[in-house]
Amino acid sequence: MLLLTLMLATPAAAHEPDTGPNGGARMDAGPYRVELVPAGTVITVHITLDDDSAVDTSTMTGAAILLIEGKPVRVALVPAAPGTLSADTGVAVPSDVKGAVQILGADGVTVQAKF
Repeated sequence: MLLLTLMLATPAAAHEPDTGPNGGARMDAGPYRVELVPAGTVITVHITLDDDSAVDTSTMTGAAILLIEGKPVRVALVPAAPGTLSADTGVAVPSDVKGAVQILGADGVTVQAKF
């Protein structure tokens, strides 16, 4: 809970999320554009570069900490389809979910997007 509080309390990125091409909230995170798309209990994180070209996510990992019904839900993100990381949260995820996504790239650099 403390980690979620710290992540959500730190200053947000330079702008509010926009809507990505897959219908989810999209934020800048380091060199990437990160789009969070909830569907039922599954979240899919689409990762692209600024020019919307896909990123090789086959060696990436990550974590999402989401606030669902007032409770923090933490899940590990694993490679799914090309350009995506995914996780099953085990609970229904609202389309306007709040939280943060951390992504660890193959280069060992971690970036974070807050939604």
